[in-house]
Amino acid sequence: MFEGWDSFYLLIGGAAGALIGLLFIVVTLMRGGDAATQLRAASVFMTPTVAHLAMVLLLSALATAPGVSAAATGMIFEAFALVCLAFAARAVVMLGSKAIKASHWSDIWTYGAAPFAACLALALSAAAVWLSPVWAARGIAASLMGLLLIAIRNAWDLVTWISAKGDQLDKDPG
Repeated sequence: MFEGWDSFYLLIGGAAGALIGLLFIVVTLMRGGDAATQLRAASVFMTPTVAHLAMVLLLSALATAPGVSAAATGMIFEAFALVCLAFAARAVVMLGSKAIKASHWSDIWTYGAAPFAACLALALSAAAVWLSPVWAARGIAASLMGLLLIAIRNAWDLVTWISAKGDQLDKDPG
C-alpha cells in the first residue's frame, strides 16, 4: 500500500521523533507556579502536541514496516486517528469552556480545531483503505504531514510561551 513512500515516512517520522526529544527538554524549563494549573494546562497544550508527534512517528514506522497487510494497517491507523480525535476534542472543550485560560485567541484553533480536522482526515483516509488503497495512502500522507506541521507550530508556540514566562515563574513567591 505504501510502496514508494519510504523516504517520505522516514523524513516525517524522524522529524517527529526529534521534536519529541526537544519538547522533553523544553518541559524542564517549566518551573514555579501552581502545580495543579500547570498539570491541567499541560494536558491541553503539551500532552496532545507530544501525542500528535508520537502518532506521526509510530504511523510512519508502521507505513515503512514490511509485510503488514492493508487491512491491518487501516485498522491501526483508524485506532490512532480516533485517539487523536479524542485529544483534539478535549482541547476544544477545555479551551472553549474556559476551563483552561488560552494565552492567545488562536489557541482553540491551533490546539483544537486544526488537529481535529487533521485527525478526522486521517480517520477518513484510514477507513478508505478497503475502498481505494491508492487514495487512502495519499490521504494518510497528507493527514500526517498536516499533523506534523500543526505540532511544529504548537511546539514553537509552547517554547516561546515557556521561555517568555520563565523569568516570571522564577520570581513568583508562590
